[in-house]
Amino acid sequence: MEKKSSFSNLQTLLFVIIVCTVCALILSILSEFLKTPQKNAKELYRSKQLLLAAQILGYDGYFLLDGNPAVYDDKTERLIPYNEGTPPKAKNSEILSVFETRILARLTDDKGAVYTFEQAGLVEQVYLNDNVKLGYAYLPYKLVYFVKENVQSSTPYGYVFPVNGYGLWDAIYGYLGLKANGDTILGMTWYEQKETPGLGGEIALPQWQEQFINKAIFQKSPDGSTNFQTAPLGIKVVKTTVAEVYGDSPIGDSAVDGIPGASVTISGVSDALRKSLAPYRPFLLRAQKREIKIDP
Repeated sequence: MEKKSSFSNLQTLLFVIIVCTVCALILSILSEFLKTPQKNAKELYRSKQLLLAAQILGYDGYFLLDGNPAVYDDKTERLIPYNEGTPPKAKNSEILSVFETRILARLTDDKGAVYTFEQAGLVEQVYLNDNVKLGYAYLPYKLVYFVKENVQSSTPYGYVFPVNGYGLWDAIYGYLGLKANGDTILGMTWYEQKETPGLGGEIALPQWQEQFINKAIFQKSPDGSTNFQTAPLGIKVVKTTVAEVYGDSPIGDSAVDGIPGASVTISGVSDALRKSLAPYRPFLLRAQKREIKIDP
């Protein structure tokens, strides 16, 4: 009887081992099989967010050309104006194609000089992966995305800067797009955040992000002039509305309305923009003087 019981226990143990082994094998195969789709989805999402910040892709999902609706032309591989009402939404393949031709990753240093990754002795994907969580602004070589007008452009149409900081619960990450003058905002997107839905989480809503468009990151003096060398950098998110806080003051050109009940989050947004942009001032000053070229 004892031998029979021991044999039964051994069978049970072997069965458990076999089941666990088979499950582990299946999970391993699935994980390997899903790596490529996951990587592609991640790359598509990053491409969308960068194009949103550059206002090449609108918050409604269709392409923009100088702020107006556009569509992708397969023959020329360019965006062309669309004047027939609401344009069709951009296809994933089109988004990736436009990203490849219009967005270039470059590096800048504390003097505002521009480098390719090869010139800086860095591997682009390794650099991006290693620093994505802590940010790029305080590195010796800081990341900046150049936005090209078209394939042949020698001067940038604009720039996109990675922005990161902390909200109420966790880190927040975004992209800020600027026009070629290094001051006027093209677009803003907060692509990763864990703030409270309905409160701080509203920083991810298009209708809130749209406030940033055409704002100035260099704060103006009371007389409306801008001292680019000394002006505070960033966008102030006020607790109520810009009109209520600043009225007709030129300072309001560098401020957006807040979110009721989300004071910690909006303070985090203001700090994230200020701290992330400050190390880029030398680059922005060169951009303001139109000294930046596509290829250093």
